[in-house]
Amino acid sequence: MLRISKSHIKPLLFVVGLTAFYGLFFLLSDFYDIPFRGFSDLVNILLQFSVVAFATFGVLYLISIKRYVFAVTFPLLTAICTILAYFKYTAKVTLTPMLFELAVVNDIRTDMDVVSWQLVLLVIVSLIFAFSVVYYRFKKVTFSFPLIHFLFAFLIIFGVTHVRAFANPLNARIPYNIYYSVNTYFSNRKEIKNVRPDFPGKVLCEDDSVVIVVVLGESVRSSNLQINGYSRPTTPLLCKEKNVLSLPNVYSEEAFTHTSVPYLLTRASHDYPDRAYEERSFVSLFRKAGYRTAWIANQEPVSTFIYFMKECDSLIYVNSGKSLYHYEKWLDEDILPYMDKELEREENRHLLILHTIGSHWWYNAHFPERFERWKPTLSSKVISSNSHEEMLNAYDNTILYSDYFWNAAINRLRHRNAVLIYLSDHGECMGEDGMYTHGADHEALHKPACFVWFSDSYMARHADKVEALRKNRLRKYNSSFLFHSVLSAGGVKCDVFDESEDIFR
Repeated sequence: MLRISKSHIKPLLFVVGLTAFYGLFFLLSDFYDIPFRGFSDLVNILLQFSVVAFATFGVLYLISIKRYVFAVTFPLLTAICTILAYFKYTAKVTLTPMLFELAVVNDIRTDMDVVSWQLVLLVIVSLIFAFSVVYYRFKKVTFSFPLIHFLFAFLIIFGVTHVRAFANPLNARIPYNIYYSVNTYFSNRKEIKNVRPDFPGKVLCEDDSVVIVVVLGESVRSSNLQINGYSRPTTPLLCKEKNVLSLPNVYSEEAFTHTSVPYLLTRASHDYPDRAYEERSFVSLFRKAGYRTAWIANQEPVSTFIYFMKECDSLIYVNSGKSLYHYEKWLDEDILPYMDKELEREENRHLLILHTIGSHWWYNAHFPERFERWKPTLSSKVISSNSHEEMLNAYDNTILYSDYFWNAAINRLRHRNAVLIYLSDHGECMGEDGMYTHGADHEALHKPACFVWFSDSYMARHADKVEALRKNRLRKYNSSFLFHSVLSAGGVKCDVFDESEDIFR
């Protein structure tokens, strides 16, 4: 019979102490700014914190078993966590795969600009602490029966990373976001290197000077747009535009961003959904037609559509260090300066893809205070703690702000031969069957907002296309229309074009 002695308990107490230190100095940085209302919400947040702490206990437990492993990994992990917590507290920046992309794109001088003497001092102090702990581990702590300890540590890590309710929040939080971000970055690199066959045949363009802007929306539903008859004035600027036509009857085949975006960009359709993961996007055809192409992203790259982002001549990330657990302002107007730079280039033909954050949850982060027209808005990140009125008010405020952003983008195109096509990746639940946001599939998610704006110059050159669009705007379309309609708007002629999917026909 195995007797439990102090020598058996001491290693566990050692790891518990390390976990408490990590929880106080590192893990707390991901939780201190979470909005909540009342005691029940606080309990919910504390439970989440406990899950992350328990998962961290598993990691520290595992690396502590072998002292030489601990001597290498603990100082390194502590230094990295110090850096991550510092930037979360001071700049509201979270480690994401996109930050690795930015580090590669920037030169060494730009990367070094973020290093301050305070950060260097904190890292030095954390390393002194870490090596003191390593010394204590060598002198005072012994793990008897290391295989049993290893099995327990492995079961903890395996358990928390394979239960979806635990794994998703862990991926974005210290220290698990280190592994997640590195792994996702290299997975994206692998996806980009995949060889997808080029489209057959010649590609021609009938326009000598034109700007095509595709705005990929996020979680904007058709029914909440004033331009579609909604009772609230959510799109006052759009309603004033004489050259805007809304398409209120588009059906989104997919209901989540990671599946919807590749569907929209490719020849994927209801009958051929796999094309989204086997073929190139319309970006490839525009490049062959002589267009300068750019993707300006206010969302993180995802493995399902990173390939298409890299098809562009230029890929610009706007949302550096923001994640879905970010509660500070995350605004689409940050896209506009980069849009200006692209339009200043000397090329005659431009294709710009603006990937917006739009109306994604947490809604309060996606509109400035001056656009808080409908009150009260959200006060808790726990959806069930907010009333229907608060959810709807905050959501409609995001659309009111998007209306401002759309208008700002249109203003940059007015005196050009230009078309702007807006299509949200999917809709959003606003209380239908008791459901909110887009955590689970629902019919409301398949009704995205969509509209087309065209300049006077474009209308003069392509009166037939504009007139066809006027006649077609109330027709029912599957979101697969986008691939072929963008080609048509840009005058791109190719063998894979399907005129039956063309809203300008």
